[in-house]
Amino acid sequence: MNKKYLLFAVLALALLMNVSIFSAGEHESENYSNSSVVPGVPYVEIIYLNHGPVRKVITDIDAFLEEYGDRISVSHYTFDSSEGESFAESKKLKGHIPLAIFVDGSMEFTVDNHSVEFFSFPKGQGTGFVEDGAWSVDDLKKVIDGILEQS
Repeated sequence: MNKKYLLFAVLALALLMNVSIFSAGEHESENYSNSSVVPGVPYVEIIYLNHGPVRKVITDIDAFLEEYGDRISVSHYTFDSSEGESFAESKKLKGHIPLAIFVDGSMEFTVDNHSVEFFSFPKGQGTGFVEDGAWSVDDLKKVIDGILEQS
């Protein structure tokens, strides 16, 4: 076999293995909206691509959101579902977006005197293909805490 074709076959197999590794996990086929908006309760809406690198970020975010219990409501959508497509359209989201988070309907906030948009990966968690966003999970926590303090 020609070395060129052998290399191609190995790369194709590696890609297939990588896809199967990334397709395993907590959010494998989930598309869910696990709560509805409750008047007077801050709500967080998360829409994401159902891919391995994004699912890891979602798992990290979900772990800290669970600490709020019923003081907030959280809804999840995947871009590749009909509910996710409708949600993305309602928020005017287009293109290859790994993740967008809305808190009380907005994804843009001022945190510690700088603008934050909960769009794409958090700082330091991007991939070689998609850049980090200009936000951190700590920024998201500060926004939610601020809203809870006001209510």
